[in-house]
Amino acid sequence: MRPDGVGRTEEIRGTQVRKPIRVLVADDHAIVRRGIRALLETETDIEVVGEVEDGRQAVAEAEGLRPDVILMDLMMPEMDGIEATRRIAARQPETRILVLTSFAGDDKVFPAIKAGALGYLLKDSSPDDLVSAIGKVYRGEPSLHPKIAEKVLQELTPLSEQGAAPDLLTERDTKVLQLVARGQSNAQIANALAVSESTVRAHVHDILSKLHLVSRIQAVLYALREGLASVDDLTPAYVSRLLAMIGRDADLTPSVGPSPVADPNTRELQVLRLIAADHQKVGQELALAGEIQAGFLPDRLPDVAGWQLTATLEPARETAGDFYDVIPLPNGRLGIVVADVADKGVGAALYMALARTLIRTYAADYDTEPERVLSAVNDRILMDTRASLFVTLFYGTLDLVSGTLTYCNAGHNPPYLLTAQGGQSVQKLGRTGIPLGIYRDEAWERGAVPVAPGETLLLYTDGVTEAQNRDEAFFGEERLLAVARASLGRSARDIQDRVIAEVHSFVGDVPRSDDITVMVVMREP
Repeated sequence: MRPDGVGRTEEIRGTQVRKPIRVLVADDHAIVRRGIRALLETETDIEVVGEVEDGRQAVAEAEGLRPDVILMDLMMPEMDGIEATRRIAARQPETRILVLTSFAGDDKVFPAIKAGALGYLLKDSSPDDLVSAIGKVYRGEPSLHPKIAEKVLQELTPLSEQGAAPDLLTERDTKVLQLVARGQSNAQIANALAVSESTVRAHVHDILSKLHLVSRIQAVLYALREGLASVDDLTPAYVSRLLAMIGRDADLTPSVGPSPVADPNTRELQVLRLIAADHQKVGQELALAGEIQAGFLPDRLPDVAGWQLTATLEPARETAGDFYDVIPLPNGRLGIVVADVADKGVGAALYMALARTLIRTYAADYDTEPERVLSAVNDRILMDTRASLFVTLFYGTLDLVSGTLTYCNAGHNPPYLLTAQGGQSVQKLGRTGIPLGIYRDEAWERGAVPVAPGETLLLYTDGVTEAQNRDEAFFGEERLLAVARASLGRSARDIQDRVIAEVHSFVGDVPRSDDITVMVVMREP
């Protein structure tokens, strides 16, 4: 046993028993993992309980193994070490994270520490330094390589001398950051500020450098945390898109500045070559997955006297994350669902299938209480999956006799209730809670509106309003409402088809990046 007391002590039946520190090793190089394991296995106070080769595996194994300390590499495929650190620190604050990497640049050091790493070692550290650092971070003590400690001191010294943090951002920087946080592209920011796109890119680069951030996503989170932007300013579609990007680890490197010369032997390019070689097989499998997924959608919507119901889904890929459903309920009522999984591809399709099945199950159990349906579905999703995906969803129960729609909106785009009687009017059915799949034991409020004869309910996903043309302009809510209003008096199918046609016309030949779903429910006059 080391004299510095690396191990941990537990009390068993009144006796203090020395237990080894349980360590998980996360590094994408097998030789490095084996070397670390071989080193640590000579230490009686340390037990290596697992090895992983990427950040996603680290997050999953951290939850399953509950190690005391994780040795975290930063440059890994699938999910890098900074994002893995952020997720583990948020979910399991009792697990200490010690970064072990070859990179000492500011763009890695400060984001890793901000993400929750308690220690930061370089791979040129001695074995004794590594063992000592494991013991320190387990006890909650920071452990920094001398080079890293120097950087931290350089960063903190000017602040302590001045007694307060200087105003790092200029007034123009702050304005640019606010627009970035609201989801504006560089072109849109340039137009709003009457400057060139290159000027905007320079501002974004300066902002990331000043704040020690590595991505626009981190800049958005910073702006929200510091009160420079508010979640209330963000559309549900943009919130969902942010969650999706964070879940997929997108935009984790600066989007501005010169790009490094591509090395033809990098892991990323090698992976791309493998994907290309296997493309035909994958395409066939995706096509089959799409056919299976399509089987979850209703073959046709119910034919109900006095009502018109129609819906369509156009996937951006072979599989979709959107879905819709109409569920028969007791006493002449229908359950209406339009939802969007905050991701795309096969993973989103599988998540969609799970969510759709759970909604149908709990809709039957709580046929008059949509808020209980969402709570039950949410808890089950979080209980049964480890995927970091989210579902925005509108679920309502429609009384076909009275016309009353009782609903919950889980962070979804607000459907519109439109009427042409006594002048056109529009009522938004806004959010009554957050998306599904974020927190357990969450609650949703219930809303209710009457759907009168002649009124039309338009439901959609953000693939409609977030559709972009060549100028990076969004189709937007105003265009959607204009099309819907101009179509009032027509059949539900006509309204649906005109919305889809206008979106296609607006986008032109620009490839779509998101699924499009539209549902129209009309009560006949």
